[in-house]
Amino acid sequence: MAARDKYYPMMRMMDPENFFDDFARNLATPFFDNNFKGFGFNSASVDLYRKDGKIFVEAELPGINPDNVDLHVYGDRLTLSAEKKSETKDEAKDKSYFRSERSWGKIERVISFPVEADPESAKANFKNGVLTIEVAEKTQDKAHKKVSITAEA
Repeated sequence: MAARDKYYPMMRMMDPENFFDDFARNLATPFFDNNFKGFGFNSASVDLYRKDGKIFVEAELPGINPDNVDLHVYGDRLTLSAEKKSETKDEAKDKSYFRSERSWGKIERVISFPVEADPESAKANFKNGVLTIEVAEKTQDKAHKKVSITAEA
């Protein structure tokens, strides 16, 4: 076991963004009886990484139709909202559940980028319940201007 793997849970807890995301995700886990309807779907688990001058965000959105996902990319962040729809009353009326752990509802995430990104380059792909967003890092403009300084007496 690598040292990183051994200490990863502690390192994750020390990152404030992860701490609050994990806290919110665990807080909304349903602890209710099987008759309770419609609680628990709260946040998408994401991976955020850099590769070849691009920023990648991979969000798990199982059971969500890509048409129900709203994605906006800005220079410093992306916003993701989605909705997992529950079955209709007609679909559920003939069922007598022993257990119901699947959740549904709306989620919203704001993921801050560690570097400035170029929103115009954003691409998104949805495959097997995972939404992958690719955004190029914004390149620094190499052009410059020499500014002359005037001195006042």
